[in-house]
Amino acid sequence: MKLDLPTLVLILSLVGITQVIAIFIQYKVNNTYQGLGWWLLGSLAMALGFMTLSLAVVDAVAAVSVVSIPLLILGRICLFVGTSRFLGERLHRGLLFLAFFVFSGVYYYFLFFNDNISVRTISASAGIAVFSLLNARILFRSRRRRFSAASLFTGTVFLFSGLQLVFVIIFTIISGPMQSYRDYALPQIMTFIVPTITSILWTFGFILMVNQRLVSDNQDEKENLRRMFNAGPDAALLIRMEDGVLVDANEGYLRMTGQTRGEILGRSFQEVCRWLCPSEHRAFMVTMKEHEICENLEFVFQGKDGTEFIGMISARTLLMQGVPHIISVTRDFTERRKVERDKAELEAKYQKLQKAESLGRMAGAIAHHFNNQMHSVMANLEILGHPARGTDPDRVLARARQATERASEMSRLMLVYLGQTSLEKDPLDLSEQGRKALAAYAEQVPGTVAVTEAFPCPGPRVLANGDQIRQVLFNLMNNAIEALGQAPGTVQVRIRTLPAPEIPVEHRLPINWQPQAQDYAWLEVEDSGSGIPEAELEKLFDPFYTTKFTGRGLGLPVVLGLVQAHGGAVTLTSQEGGGSVFRVHLPLMSPDHEAGAGPGPA
Repeated sequence: MKLDLPTLVLILSLVGITQVIAIFIQYKVNNTYQGLGWWLLGSLAMALGFMTLSLAVVDAVAAVSVVSIPLLILGRICLFVGTSRFLGERLHRGLLFLAFFVFSGVYYYFLFFNDNISVRTISASAGIAVFSLLNARILFRSRRRRFSAASLFTGTVFLFSGLQLVFVIIFTIISGPMQSYRDYALPQIMTFIVPTITSILWTFGFILMVNQRLVSDNQDEKENLRRMFNAGPDAALLIRMEDGVLVDANEGYLRMTGQTRGEILGRSFQEVCRWLCPSEHRAFMVTMKEHEICENLEFVFQGKDGTEFIGMISARTLLMQGVPHIISVTRDFTERRKVERDKAELEAKYQKLQKAESLGRMAGAIAHHFNNQMHSVMANLEILGHPARGTDPDRVLARARQATERASEMSRLMLVYLGQTSLEKDPLDLSEQGRKALAAYAEQVPGTVAVTEAFPCPGPRVLANGDQIRQVLFNLMNNAIEALGQAPGTVQVRIRTLPAPEIPVEHRLPINWQPQAQDYAWLEVEDSGSGIPEAELEKLFDPFYTTKFTGRGLGLPVVLGLVQAHGGAVTLTSQEGGGSVFRVHLPLMSPDHEAGAGPGPA
């Protein structure tokens, strides 16, 4: 086959198409890197440039060939932009556009207005050469060590291409004017032969740069993961799931267990970690195989010296080269658990001291109360034993009986506080009981206090004693109104229902109470008084403890006792200067119990 220009151009077109396909495949695989799209665009522009140039010999479509040289220049510009983006270099877009329009403008001027093949050859070669040399410069300047060899190779290809075009420019200037492309000498014909080789080489160079950068980034990522793996104080392990062999361990694990990497790698996870209870290891592996995840599981291990420590494990499964592995992170909770046990013991001692204080106060108050009443009884009996003239025996006996009844009432209230009541319980509408209690209490509300209620209709159903529920509300109302003192204020009473998990834990009594029902009724009394200091909140329900001058200090303890007898709890929130909220939580009747119970009293 004769190697004339049309044949060379056709070969370049086919090479350009191959180049586009190769870069397109690379773009699809690694499109996360910047610049690959520009390389693809540049290769496509150059392939189109050679294809349109090959059509110059076909008269019917020869006019299309006028865009070939600008496309070739544009292609080299796109390759330069792509290389700059890939290497993270900044570009001046305005200068690129200006250069493209200058070289294209000169070419078109000497094509349409002043036909001159020599000048067109010089302008086309100059435009392509400039951006080939710029590409070489930026590649040589790259300091990325891990793919600098690929950058050097690709830069050398562009340098050779650019220098070859510079030689063509010099040769064309020296040779003088040409009448047609048939006058091209060998150096100028080489302009169509050299790109056949260089385009293949720089395409290979681009692909090599991408792959080397990918390897470099993977190495960086592995190194970063390795640093992260060893950075934290927690123990991290990499375990092969199939046989439980330990693949890797971080420095945190070695510090925690006192072992060395050589002692543990390649050995069984169960053997290396020294589980105190082997069944826990088996349960952990079963969990990982079935669920592929576990979080915050506590196990007890033995260190190299035999000491025990508590570890909290979180783990995930992952694939490494297609093989399932477990990566686990273990935090040493030994010291924290010890601290939680100093703290629990201190709290237990504190509660015992508080209980002792409360019992002492209660015993003293009961003794004082009974002593007063017994003194009254004895004094009146003494009077009856030696009556003075004019003594009314019935009146003396009545005073003795009153003192005895007060002592008896004190005993009854103490039994109520202890939750030892035996009154019958019936299905009740809590809202109905609340309305009855407020109606009976209305006369005791001072004119300076506004009482509001929010009761659902029908109200929640509870199994309770109506008299005791009303007594609870009476005592809470007394407490709220006493909190207001002489100042005007409001007392709000509300009833609603809520799930057991929503019952607050803070300031909840009894302290060891746990909900047994699924849902609870909520009876709330809120006052706008001055609030309760934080230091006094825990003592409010102690018998005979009061911050007021009035009352005997048994109102709130009786509330707590009655609520305990109904399987409920009391919670309290208060802010000094912002009022207080007392809430009584009573278990709702279950549907089965409701169906089997008869209608309760009105």
